[in-house]
Amino acid sequence: MKVLIVDDDKLARKGLVAIMDWEKYGFEVVGDVQNGRKALEFLRNHPVDIVFTDIDMPEIDGLELMQMCGEEFPEIKFVILSVYENFSYAQTAIRMGALDYISKISFSPEECGTILERVSAKYMQTCRDGHAEEENQEKVEELNRRWMHTRWIFSEKEFEDLCQKTKEISLRSAERIFVKSFHNIQLLSDEEGEFPSLDTVEEMLDWVHRWREHIYEESLSSSQKNDISAFAAVIKYVDGHIGEDLRSEDVAERIGMSRSYFSTRFKEMTGETFHQYVIHRKMKTAAEWIEDGKKSITRIAVELGYDNFHYFAKVFAREHGCTPSEYRKESKNV
Repeated sequence: MKVLIVDDDKLARKGLVAIMDWEKYGFEVVGDVQNGRKALEFLRNHPVDIVFTDIDMPEIDGLELMQMCGEEFPEIKFVILSVYENFSYAQTAIRMGALDYISKISFSPEECGTILERVSAKYMQTCRDGHAEEENQEKVEELNRRWMHTRWIFSEKEFEDLCQKTKEISLRSAERIFVKSFHNIQLLSDEEGEFPSLDTVEEMLDWVHRWREHIYEESLSSSQKNDISAFAAVIKYVDGHIGEDLRSEDVAERIGMSRSYFSTRFKEMTGETFHQYVIHRKMKTAAEWIEDGKKSITRIAVELGYDNFHYFAKVFAREHGCTPSEYRKESKNV
């Protein structure tokens, strides 16, 4: 993999060339230049696979160089080097297709091997995924749309389905989706942070799972400062009072919202009305209790707030496609 180093600091360029064991990880440094304009000149006359570039440079900065190369040399990949530990820069770079974002401030010589190994793996994965991504673009766009919506934070079923389908796309596509999704969530929640650069889709999904659990933990231990934490608290409340008569006006009052705002915002963020959500949770709980086998179906109906057993059976059948008795029989045969 042929590498070009771009940095207006000559010592930084020469130091990067010298400190990295490029050949060990399959790289060859074919040149180093001081700015984006010189880089374009070099690229027009020499084959290059990966450009390691600083962001803050005169004339043409690193992100501008990425954009210009995307039009003229779309096959060239980038690794961003910067003194700025700024999430917006990292987010922009990854969204534009950068393989990695390396902070000069936190960079240490001991990390050189790890960095080159990671960049090499991502470059090779990108090459393998190039053709597949073109064929699966519709799937990627659909996943991007669904991750951008907050429903997966509140719906276990949506979250599990998204995780399963995301395992079917490339690392680069997943990384771009997550960076955009978490930037959107930060705007909604007034939080700061950064989606980490990870090596596999599975690692990313594990990180998202832990982040999602943290949202619910925080919603119980602090006052709800935004709608995400407020509705996370609502979800926990519903789960803890699943056998009660849960009404939107009562829950809205608990978190300091008007009923109208609560109803409108709840549907916007979860994708369903509060009433629909409660029914889904009650029926999910009913299925779990039926599978457990410790309670009679009649007792389950009563404990979930259904005095009319026939109505409970009708709602259950609508949700699961079979009656509670049929569900219990099937669960015993599994």
